[in-house]
Amino acid sequence: MHIGAVAIAGGVLADEVPEGYLPGSWAVGSAEACAAGTGERLTFGADGAFSGTLHGSPTAAGFWQRDEDLLMLHMVASPAFFDDPATDADDALAAHAGQYSYYFARGLMFDIEPDAFRVVATMGDQMQGANLFRCP
Repeated sequence: MHIGAVAIAGGVLADEVPEGYLPGSWAVGSAEACAAGTGERLTFGADGAFSGTLHGSPTAAGFWQRDEDLLMLHMVASPAFFDDPATDADDALAAHAGQYSYYFARGLMFDIEPDAFRVVATMGDQMQGANLFRCP
């Protein structure tokens, strides 16, 4: 599952997230991913809209909201975009290409730095962590 699916881990104390911190483009995984133009990227608009891309192709679109260190995403995406190419355990998702559904994801932001943060995210019964880096 790609991090476009984001959520909360109980019992973890997160950092304070400054107002106006999130809008912009963020690469998932490493700061080098910004320059590479590949990999997963999330773009958060100041108007509450967001989009996700993987290797430059759109994967999700929707709306985001933040309450302190809790990030919530309401999105439309295809289940096919959640297929992890590193494993064949979820290859059945590829059969859903061209079909779109609503998803809700929730994430706890922590280790907040000026141009990076970590998130523990859940969507449905899936949980995953990721590092995000602000792209120029």
